[in-house]
Amino acid sequence: MARGLVSDTLPALGRHAQLVQVRRITLPAGGTTGWHYHHGPLLIVVSQGVLTHTLARDLSTETVRAGQAFVEAPGPEQGHIGNNLGTTPLVMYAIYFLPSLASPLSEAIPAPGPQPDSTPHSE
Repeated sequence: MARGLVSDTLPALGRHAQLVQVRRITLPAGGTTGWHYHHGPLLIVVSQGVLTHTLARDLSTETVRAGQAFVEAPGPEQGHIGNNLGTTPLVMYAIYFLPSLASPLSEAIPAPGPQPDSTPHSE
């Protein structure tokens, strides 16, 4: 199906999982996952193309190429977006470790915007 190398030791992904689900996700060139988070950890394996993965908390970006794998941490504070900035389809396999049978695969969140300026202004 897919194979990917991880750069670090994998955490105990299924420790609190009640359900494990695998999905094949294809993003066309220019496609996006939208901003979201997960209730349980995920193992992502990129099998084709290049994923640009951006975290909402600081807008840091990671590039994940075919043959690489990584873990997405759970929780609203781990909001992120995946983009295919390439010219060919991106194919990845996501293994969801869900905490309950009722857990959705993801929850949409608003796109992070500029932080409000709290500095007093003189006129």
